[in-house]
Amino acid sequence: MRCFTPSLAICFSLAFLGLVSSAVRAQTGDGLRPQDTPGLVLAKPQAWSKDDQATALEFLAVTNRSGYYEFRTAKNPAYQIPSAKVVKLVIYPAPPQSLSTAEERASLQATLDEFAAISAKFPIAARHLDKALAPLKADASKYDSGSVKENGQWVAKSAHYRQKAGSLSDLLRQELMAAPDISEVDLSSNQYFIGLQDMAKTEPSVRPVLDGIKALYDSLVRKKKRDELLTDLNAPSLGYEQAVELVAQLKALKPEEDARANLFVKSWDTAMANAGRLGKQITDAQGQFESVMPASDQAPAKVPTIPPELAAQIVAMTAAVRQYRAASPPTVILVPLALADAMTACNDNFSALDKQIQDREYLEAKALLDPLTVKADLIGPKTSAVLVGLQKKIGTDIEKFQLLRNEAKMLAENDKIEDALKKYQEAYAIIPSKEVSAQMEILKKQ
Repeated sequence: MRCFTPSLAICFSLAFLGLVSSAVRAQTGDGLRPQDTPGLVLAKPQAWSKDDQATALEFLAVTNRSGYYEFRTAKNPAYQIPSAKVVKLVIYPAPPQSLSTAEERASLQATLDEFAAISAKFPIAARHLDKALAPLKADASKYDSGSVKENGQWVAKSAHYRQKAGSLSDLLRQELMAAPDISEVDLSSNQYFIGLQDMAKTEPSVRPVLDGIKALYDSLVRKKKRDELLTDLNAPSLGYEQAVELVAQLKALKPEEDARANLFVKSWDTAMANAGRLGKQITDAQGQFESVMPASDQAPAKVPTIPPELAAQIVAMTAAVRQYRAASPPTVILVPLALADAMTACNDNFSALDKQIQDREYLEAKALLDPLTVKADLIGPKTSAVLVGLQKKIGTDIEKFQLLRNEAKMLAENDKIEDALKKYQEAYAIIPSKEVSAQMEILKKQ
């Protein structure tokens, strides 16, 4: 809508040239081209007449000539009015082709309000303007009752918004799914998302679509964070406390949304539960094992006997450890597996070690005892003291045996047969070695 209210002819002409629709801006040889748009002109009888003496004339087209206007009316194709007589010239607005947003509705209302102000100021124009504005008022009423207009066609507002929201949603989903790094996507500044937000303000049926986009975005952000956490959880340098914190963060990111994260959480929870039970089983066995070790400052004469019930307990523990390892639990989970291995080794080898010591097979016993002694500290101080004591005693006897055997060899090489035989016998008394026995038989024949 374009309106002009000149107080002087020249002012009106300038205003009209500047504000009337662009259709009159192209110059022709005899003036401006006609503006083929209907409207209303209020003209006074004489230039000096008062404005309230103006009469109304509807036209089909208007041309601004030099000093006058030429109107095409229903009865006259070239009706002329001097510019000085024109009080008001109004171009009737056409009904909007699109009326589907609150902004467009507000723009339409502004037009209606502006024309209402003209009618109030110029009552003579009221009936003409009311008739011209009837289609616009009808559009406003239809929009307010729940319909929208697109390309001149009316449809139900809810259906229109659902269709438009669906299109925007499809475009936005494609963008989100294709984003190289979802954490760098600012959803609040995305044109499609803003469009959905604007529609949702006035159309409740769009809210589920908007919520669906938010849910998709949030799920993609969670997935990225889950992937990062899973990478961190596989780091070789990861500590137990840090792993527990990372798993807690992972559980807060809906791991059930993807198979990899869900499997990790379930495996972690299972491993933690198994680790708790196994850890208790191991420490219970440790306490029993330490309790059967003799408390003595002196070197033990023999290997302690493991009671049958404790041996059975260790066997069950060993089977549980084997099963736990077979499940390939996260290595960062703390389970005293080395302690379990130490008790298993002792349980498996104590009988053989005791027989070797009783049979004075000290060299074989040392080979079996040394690795057990290294692990004994894990079990406890009493176990360690027993094995270290046995290790020292056996080591001392082996040193004596080797010293006597070497002396016997030197004596034999110097033809001191009786002295050599005596040394061999002393060595044999410590360790009944087949080598020493053979040497003694050789010397006895000399």
